[in-house]
Formats: sequence, structure tokens, C-alpha cells
Amino acid sequence: MTQKIVQIEGVDPLLFRDARPFSNELGALTARSLPLPLPSTIAGFIRTFVGNQLGWDWGQEWQKAQGIKVHAPLLIHRHGFEGDAEFVFPAPADALIYTKDDCRQITALRPSQPPDGAGCDLPHPKLLPLLPQEAVEVKPEGGYNLWNWHSLQNWLLDRSCLPSEPIAEIPRETRVHVAIDPNTGTSERSHLYTVEYRAFEYLKEGVYCRWSLLARVCLPDDMEVCLEGLGLLGGEKRVAHLREAEQWLKCPHDLQKALSGARYVRMVLATPAIFNDGWKPGWLDNALEGAPPNTSGIRLRLIAAAVKRREAVSGWDYAHRHPKPVRWLAPAGSVYFFKLVDGSAETLAASAWLQPVSDEETDRDTGYGLALWGVWNPSIGGNL
Repeated sequence: MTQKIVQIEGVDPLLFRDARPFSNELGALTARSLPLPLPSTIAGFIRTFVGNQLGWDWGQEWQKAQGIKVHAPLLIHRHGFEGDAEFVFPAPADALIYTKDDCRQITALRPSQPPDGAGCDLPHPKLLPLLPQEAVEVKPEGGYNLWNWHSLQNWLLDRSCLPSEPIAEIPRETRVHVAIDPNTGTSERSHLYTVEYRAFEYLKEGVYCRWSLLARVCLPDDMEVCLEGLGLLGGEKRVAHLREAEQWLKCPHDLQKALSGARYVRMVLATPAIFNDGWKPGWLDNALEGAPPNTSGIRLRLIAAAVKRREAVSGWDYAHRHPKPVRWLAPAGSVYFFKLVDGSAETLAASAWLQPVSDEETDRDTGYGLALWGVWNPSIGGNL
């Protein structure tokens, strides 16, 4: 396999449709866009680009696309024409940011043994509830849905550092359209609809800013192709540009060192994951023990999990020409707390860093479940 890093930028504002109805009916006249494209959207874009470059007959050779592995998307933000590119990730679900005495603060959610006589209705009897390290009775602060890599790296090292400032998501660009009568070629009266796009280029306080997406692509050795050019990404055939790049996020030395001697580790999803059991990885047995895919010599026990509200994914079955069934995702930013049972957690930095942890190989090859790994301290939970 030949591995390449690809950077994708929207030339047009892009549309990544959510699952809400969009039709000529009252209440369904707006096409809304997801904050970020799903991994399958990026995988389909890159596989289509490769097939078109190689001149495939899509009626006969569509199976070849399944041999291309795509791990994506990672989000990159650039502030100014000459500004450094910065990795940005969905916020970890075990972080609680709140305002107290007009000052923003942060505390971590950690597994904790319930007091004697208390219990909870978690989906597995061995799971522990999550409690904040500091007792707070306030609502979480909004606007921190995205974290830059510097803040997230500190969080993975179990340092409670408040992100410097909220990062706004990719800006929405809403446009109103009118339906066209196919017989006359003119607009139809009272037939207006709205489409919500995501603008990858924008101005912030007069400064040019740009978002882009990064993908790691593994091509079979017989597919020699230059991954640079224009393609159609997302809904309504909007134009995006892709080019080969060198930048990919490697596990930092500080994290490698922390993991090498750690007994308690966290798995943070950088992209949504698909597990057969919904929230729970299928590589965990009934005792909640197991090892991530494509790792060896290590065994983990799940202690607790902070999983965000589930999301849905579907698509089009190219082979059978019908919609795929809806499946549920464990969203990006979900956090899983593990205790090391056997082996060294250094294996996670070497073999599992930003590798997919979804159950099915086809989902892993499409980029579902790219995982970041960090450490945590069980001190508030007692002996776990």
C-alpha cells in the first residue's frame, strides 16, 4: 500500500446534508448542513476522484474503490494568509467549562465509586458514573464545541487547562433559491427554499481565515495517481480542491512518555465511530475487556464512558441501488476511560494513535473511529 496525505479545501461553500427532510412541503423547505462532513463523505470524494483519474468504468469497476483506505477528516484552521496551520478537534466530552464569579473555569469528569446504598442505571453493571472533580452547580458554558490541538494535548496529559478562547465552527452561509418551472424556464411563484452551506474561506475582523480538511489515504500499489485537482464534494455538486500534503498529526513525545508508564488511559474519538452495540466498542467482551483493532500484547478494561448524544448515518448502496439502512454513531469527542490489565500502554502511541477503532473493517477503512489516546488520574474515584 502507498500512503499519502491529502488536504481538501472548499472552492465553493459546501453542503453536508443532515438527516432532516428537504422537500416541497411546509417545514421542510430548508437544507441544513452538518458542522463537519462525515468520514464516508470524504472517503467517497477521494475514491471517486481516484477512479475518475484512472478512467474507471463505474458500472463495472466500482468495487475497486473499496480497496482505497481513507482515514479522515481532521480539521485544520489557518488565521491569515501566512498564519500557521492549526489542528482543531471536537471538544472532549469529559470537560466541563462553566462560569463562576464572572470567570470561566474548567473541571474534568472522572469515574467515581457511588456511595454505599447508591446506584445508577448505566447500561453495564461494571460501569462507573462520571462526576466532576470539583462540585459545581452551574450550567456548562456554550461556544466551546471545538478545541485547538494545544489545548487538547494538555487535556490528554490530564492537565486541566482552559482553552484560550472559543473556536467558532465553519461559518454558515445561507442562500435563498427559487424553484424553476421546467416547461417555461422561469421561476415559479411562491416556491422559495433555503440552503445552508459551510464557507471554508471567510473574514474575521478583516483578517482572511481558511478551514481545510486532512485525510490519510492508503492506495493499492497498482493505483498510481496524483491526488491533486478539482472534484465535487457534498450535496449539490459543489467544487472542492485537493492536493497532496505532508502534514499529519503524530503522537507528541510528551504523550508517548506519559502513556509508556500509565495504568489508566483515555480514548478520545477524533471522528465518529460505528460500534455494533451503539455506544460500546465490539472489541470489548462481556467483562468490558479487550484491545483495539490491529494492536497486540495489550488488554484494557473499560471503567466509564462519556458518550455524546448519538448521531445517524446512512448513504447510498452503489451495488444494490438503494439507500443504506440508518446506523448510529458514537460522536467525535466521546471519551472512554480504561484501566490497563495487561501489556504496556506505549503500544497505543505506537500502533493505535489516530487509527480507527470501529468494529467493522469496512467502517475502519472509511475513517470511522479515529482515536486519540491520553492518560487520566483515578484519585477521586478511589481504588478502581
